[in-house]
Amino acid sequence: MVSYTVKTEISSYAHKTQGASALYDSNSPVILLSENNWAEEVLYTEKVVVVEFFAPWCGHCKNLAPEYIKAAENLKGLVKVAAVNCDDEANRRICGSYDVQGFPTIKLFPSKPIEDENVVGKFTKKPKDYLGARTAKAIVDYALPEIPSFVHTISNSYSISRALTMDEFFSKENDTISKVVLFTNKDQTTPLYKALSCEFHNRLIFGEVKEKESAIAEKFGVNKFPKLFVIPKESNEAIEFKVDPEIYEITTQSELESQCLSKPIGLCVFSFLILEPEYPESVADHSNNLEILRKVKKKFHDQSSVDKKLSLRFFWFNALSKGAKKLIKDFKLSDMFPNLMILNPNRKVYRPHIGPFDEEGVVKFLNDIAKGRGSSYEYGFDVFIDEKIEKKDDKKKDEKEDDEKKVEKKDDEKKVEKKDDDEKVEKKDDEKKDDEKKDDEKKVEKRDDEKKDDEKKTEEEKKCGIDELGKDGVCSGGTHKTESKSDEKDKPKDHDEL
Repeated sequence: MVSYTVKTEISSYAHKTQGASALYDSNSPVILLSENNWAEEVLYTEKVVVVEFFAPWCGHCKNLAPEYIKAAENLKGLVKVAAVNCDDEANRRICGSYDVQGFPTIKLFPSKPIEDENVVGKFTKKPKDYLGARTAKAIVDYALPEIPSFVHTISNSYSISRALTMDEFFSKENDTISKVVLFTNKDQTTPLYKALSCEFHNRLIFGEVKEKESAIAEKFGVNKFPKLFVIPKESNEAIEFKVDPEIYEITTQSELESQCLSKPIGLCVFSFLILEPEYPESVADHSNNLEILRKVKKKFHDQSSVDKKLSLRFFWFNALSKGAKKLIKDFKLSDMFPNLMILNPNRKVYRPHIGPFDEEGVVKFLNDIAKGRGSSYEYGFDVFIDEKIEKKDDKKKDEKEDDEKKVEKKDDEKKVEKKDDDEKVEKKDDEKKDDEKKDDEKKVEKRDDEKKDDEKKTEEEKKCGIDELGKDGVCSGGTHKTESKSDEKDKPKDHDEL
């Protein structure tokens, strides 16, 4: 994601209504909607808006709230995330207009308005119902692709459809509008750049040059990516956009997650400063310390004083807050303020700053890290500034481990049962095979006996002839010889028959 802010143009649109809400308050990243700000925040904005219609007493709404807040943090600057309390009598008309039948109901309002079917000349927005999972990730994944892009691809290749050449991009027809050109090594336009092109549509023209367009990059003197240029209207002179100098405070766990811990690359520079607004001296010291950090941030963005490029994100904590005290204790940092540490959340290593807290001292510390000097320390715990969330997270982990053990136990029991069943089946199969084998052997044995008897009888019959017949018609071998009719004819007849 491109890390920059068009400071002179970009203003905060996260206006929140005041008033009590059981789920979201004025400090929440979720915009609270009412009749007073509905049109401005939803209908007349160039941004995509996700709106939750809720009731404070609704159990499902209460369960959704932490995930919805997390989604709002992750979509900050990209998509508006808002909510309207339908239990409030003043908001009943809004909820009724969008056919809200139950709570929570989530709808996505697109960037582009359409003409109202019922009123000629009136424009409105037709929302889409969100039917996905009620998790921060699912909501974010659903909302990001809905961001329209008004970014022009700039290329010298005519094979890229709808691409503009540099001459076309700087044509006189566009002289009345300032232009923004981003040189990037990303294959796809980032959600942030699309969101900016959407928010400033018709006020700025956005262009994008890919890394492979070496001729265009050379013309602008670009050899590192990303790099952003702003070209004022009626001018072809590009002005390189500088880094946002502000150092932002982290006060919540969700801010810590979205701004540092969840980032895939880069290091976080945490400064622990004391700020007591009721004491002018404290305010002055705090202002001086922030100015030191701004100068350091600018130096490292320009990359003029380091040999190795570092991706750094700068933040500060009020050292008097519970969250800061917890970090200081967990990482065993010095309680002398101002103080500073650098954190690599992906490798789970950190390094505390040792030395004076001034521009020279902090730059030297970061230069040493850039050049691989010194040692870092590993940490094996999850980083939290909210003890309640940490305890909940630990409880969830324990519950997950218990569930996994139960599942593992059930699996083992199933394996044992299956093994027993397999053994029983195997035993039955063996018994069946044994019985079949015995039957086959008996049949073979019987056939052999019958065959032997037949062979013996045949042999005896061959040996026994007529001369061997005895008086009783039995041969000497014991075989009975049957008289034939011809023998009967040859017998001498009785005298009475002559």
